[in-house]
Amino acid sequence: MPQIDRFLRHRPSIPSHRPLGLGYSLVRETWDIGADPKATRPILEVIASRRSAADAADLGRSSAQAFARHGFHKPSGAWWAAGQGLFHRFAVRPRYRARTALVFGLGVAGLAALRLAHVARRPRALGY
Repeated sequence: MPQIDRFLRHRPSIPSHRPLGLGYSLVRETWDIGADPKATRPILEVIASRRSAADAADLGRSSAQAFARHGFHKPSGAWWAAGQGLFHRFAVRPRYRARTALVFGLGVAGLAALRLAHVARRPRALGY
């Protein structure tokens, strides 16, 4: 069996200054066991969101324990599991706020549309 350490990052996925609360998600990253994780992006699946960090970590542990081969990678703080030719990494992540980016993007697009409408309606000097 290939060495699994290559699938695991060596730093925690949660910054130490991150506030506590229900702002965490459990993400499963899956690779083919023979894949090179530096060249192949994992298949991402959000298993749970709006959880406390402890609750998401407990869910990650129980998800990994459902496989015959599993463990905890202390440097990255992630649970892992392997089976059926796949490697799974269960990582607790800060919740991604796609809504904030979407609202910001829509706001910028709206301002650009207003500016274009204003320029289009401005009277032009006649050049005789």
